[in-house]
Amino acid sequence: MNIIGLSKSKSSGCCYHRVLLPIAFMQDIKGYVTNMITEDKLEGWDVMLYNRICHYDTDWNKFREIMKCKVVLDMDDYWILPPNHINYNDYEKLRPRIENNIRMADMVTVTNQELYDRVYPLNNNVHIFPNALPFGHNQFTDTRREDDRVRIFWAGSVTHEQDLKILSSPIKRLLVHADKIKMVIGGWQDANETRERYIKGKAKAFELMIAEHTEAIWQRIFNSFTAGGKLPYMKLHGTLPSCYMQMYENADIMVIPLEDSPWHACKSNLKILEAASKRIPCVVSNVRPYNTDADAPVFWVNSQKDWFSHLNYLILNPEARRDAGDKLYEWAKSKYNITDVNDRRRKAFADLCGSQTHIRVLSADGGDGELSPAYTD
Repeated sequence: MNIIGLSKSKSSGCCYHRVLLPIAFMQDIKGYVTNMITEDKLEGWDVMLYNRICHYDTDWNKFREIMKCKVVLDMDDYWILPPNHINYNDYEKLRPRIENNIRMADMVTVTNQELYDRVYPLNNNVHIFPNALPFGHNQFTDTRREDDRVRIFWAGSVTHEQDLKILSSPIKRLLVHADKIKMVIGGWQDANETRERYIKGKAKAFELMIAEHTEAIWQRIFNSFTAGGKLPYMKLHGTLPSCYMQMYENADIMVIPLEDSPWHACKSNLKILEAASKRIPCVVSNVRPYNTDADAPVFWVNSQKDWFSHLNYLILNPEARRDAGDKLYEWAKSKYNITDVNDRRRKAFADLCGSQTHIRVLSADGGDGELSPAYTD
């Protein structure tokens, strides 16, 4: 079976987890991932796999006719955003195109049951393949650095500003541990580079405006997460998906706050899995999608006081941190190993193509140097 994956860019986390990693670690296939399908890549494929964010304006029906292959669309997020979401207006404009892409796909893959229920009315050939990781491989190994403080870690983007407000009051109570802890923010963005480009005439005014707007949101996130800068902190800038797990090397405890909403319920438990790969204990909002795994060995938060209670316990008990991290690793590895999920994914693709023929995997030709065996461009 020959599979070509289409990735928007190397900076897309969605494409990394839903296209690149699955193809790279899928056994008994010929796999190739690119950000552009050129004429020399039009033939010889059984399946074309792409994530929702790729080329919304592409006529996938025409591609299917030319390439004579099955088209599989991956949806890892609900495409109807809540009105207060920073990207709401953009996605409302894209909504007709996204829904058309769902209808025309030969198969749609999703991360959980909530998203399945929303896709099914548009396309009844839907399969649930949760996010999964190659535990113990490449960047998903425990290579954390030592520190003389207990590092409390959060990673995300500006779309999670409201989620971070959940932590504002509990974190102020952590001032009693100011001499023991460090707050680590992963994914930080500022406008410095854009300002320099603007001064040199290499960036436009609207680019600077967007960058400064984003910077202002990050500053509010910073204030929520550090008690207004009163707690020791570290800012880690965002990086490419192929090496983003380096941020987790600066963590002893991970916090995962999330508002309870129908839109969030369609997301995945990826943050827990990422922390598990580094054996980092997690303190997590007891909401969907996280609590669909009721057996997950994390510290569930049901009230504001739970945040401080769990964090206080973990800060003061290094053995408890190690034990919780080890248990989380074993749980995630047994339940969300990419090899096991890929077995189901490969069978579904083979059934779609009406063939059980398998071809050996190609070796990578360089790519980002990490994702053997199937990443190129």
